[in-house]
Amino acid sequence: MNKFVSSLMLLSIMTGSVLAGEPADRVAKVAETKGLIAFWDFSLMHEGRWTSYHDADVAPSGFPVSLRRIGDPQAYTPDDWPYADDASKLSFDTSGPFGHAVRFNQGYVFGEVARDAFDGSPLDVHGRQAFTMIAWVRFVGRRHLVAGIWDEGGWDKYGGRRQIALFGGLFGSRGTIAHISSTGASSYPQSTAPGSQFARCRAIDGGDFENEQWVAMAMTFDPDTDQVVAYLDGVATPTSITDSVARDVFRYTEPVASNPFHFPWPIYSPQSFLLKFHGYNVQESGVYEHWLHVDTDAATVTYDRTSSDEDHGNVDYRVTVDVRRGETSILTEPIKFAATRGHRVRLPVVAKMQPDDLIVTSLDARHGESWQRIGQPVRYRLRHGAPFTFGRALGLGAEPIDYGTQLYLDGVAVLNRVLTEEKLRALSFTDR
Repeated sequence: MNKFVSSLMLLSIMTGSVLAGEPADRVAKVAETKGLIAFWDFSLMHEGRWTSYHDADVAPSGFPVSLRRIGDPQAYTPDDWPYADDASKLSFDTSGPFGHAVRFNQGYVFGEVARDAFDGSPLDVHGRQAFTMIAWVRFVGRRHLVAGIWDEGGWDKYGGRRQIALFGGLFGSRGTIAHISSTGASSYPQSTAPGSQFARCRAIDGGDFENEQWVAMAMTFDPDTDQVVAYLDGVATPTSITDSVARDVFRYTEPVASNPFHFPWPIYSPQSFLLKFHGYNVQESGVYEHWLHVDTDAATVTYDRTSSDEDHGNVDYRVTVDVRRGETSILTEPIKFAATRGHRVRLPVVAKMQPDDLIVTSLDARHGESWQRIGQPVRYRLRHGAPFTFGRALGLGAEPIDYGTQLYLDGVAVLNRVLTEEKLRALSFTDR
């Protein structure tokens, strides 16, 4: 470790403190958990980089972590980290459950698993994949992203590369936020309510906690129950909220459950995602949401919608789709098809779709003998997936360096199954 690295030993006893025991025993307990995709304790090294423990039946190898700084394109190892200023220097805390927590500080210093190190692997959590993610955390300042695959895309309604992530400090909460996305972009681009440019699909745990405490934050997704659940130290505290954007779309009149959170969708991947139309509302159309499920590998699009009781199916809709590479379509011709529920269409591509190709799609409704455009055409540029980051979300507008999380992170684990609350409590290693 270079001369700029400092180490902090915290001796104070506080609520939510770490249970007695040896860090090595706790590391082994997590590392030996069945279904482990990755567990980073920021001590295990391979070729100079932190890497992850894993279940050999699940993942072929560990996933290396690099140190990053906003504005610097270079990825660093701990030994070659060049920054020594107070905001950027590497600091460690030995008081956590695994004894080697690293400080991540906004955009000054954060961790990253490069996308090409896990793209298409079990860590690339997408579709209807069950999973659990746990992070052992001590916040020391601002709360935002803790860990996950999450690029905000500048908060453009059709930008972003969001998959799954643990957050703190959002929506007025002082607890665990479990974010998940089917679009990678805005959850409800059809809404005009303030905040509709953001991701809104998340479980919000009701267990609050203060900074300077060691806590185990966790989230699970169970595709059999369509539930995302957020936990604090292995306990899920139910919540219900009135989300202003979701209410604008669905016209809720009562608070809706936010822990657990109902999520019947596939998780976003760059090759398979939902593309939602805009320019309508349920009061006028009886339709809550119109969308396409795009599968670039299969070269298919599938239309579907959800409707209110007032929608009697009297309106005919149609969808137009083109895919462009530069100024040229890569379809034999743009297609138009009847937008009936579950209608799947194969795109007549002359070349495999790839990042930077532009999907241009529009939705029309029949009025008498003519068709009327709903909203504006959606222009969606295909993109590579986001990296897995620790302590900093990407795509935050102009990417200010002084935005993001301030925390010590002692470990992050991702598993390919839903752990029980009992198991999560056992792995929290706190006295809460």
